Amino acid sequence: MASNTFPEDWRDQPCFLVTVPRPLAPYVGGLLKIAENRGFWASEEDYTRGYTAIIELEECLMTTCLDVLLQQNDALYRLLNTALLGVAYTTVSEDPLVVTPAIAPHVNLDIHDQDSLMGRVDRLTQLIDNRLAGTETPLYDSLPGIKQQLEDIIAALAEGTDLSGVLADLEAIALLLA
Repeated sequence: MASNTFPEDWRDQPCFLVTVPRPLAPYVGGLLKIAENRGFWASEEDYTRGYTAIIELEECLMTTCLDVLLQQNDALYRLLNTALLGVAYTTVSEDPLVVTPAIAPHVNLDIHDQDSLMGRVDRLTQLIDNRLAGTETPLYDSLPGIKQQLEDIIAALAEGTDLSGVLADLEAIALLLA
């Protein structure tokens, strides 16, 4: 009888991601078949634990052991895509996991929600562009901007106009900058 023993705590031990070239997978699986035999193990308990572990390992070889890793990678992508660009995802089913919309094969930088990180940056950029330069943006169309108001004040001072209107414009600018 063989003296191969199988650890009782095998499920509690760390795992290793081992790459096996595709052409060698059948050979590795074939070598694992040897460990499926009762005569390979020292006791019936070793055989039961070893057989269970070997079958799970062979299943991993057939599914390339990457399903969980890829699902977690996709989940991380969806998390970032939601936080950065505001893309909303919906879980259609848990088993098998189906999430819509599907992850696109290329990156699209369109902002889907103005409350996302990039949406907020876009909103601030448009606000600054509108208020400082007076540029009409998709979100803001309040004209004139601070730059134009300052130019009007300088022009009014040069013409010797009544300063009450100039002071009102300066107050408005101060409020916008506060």
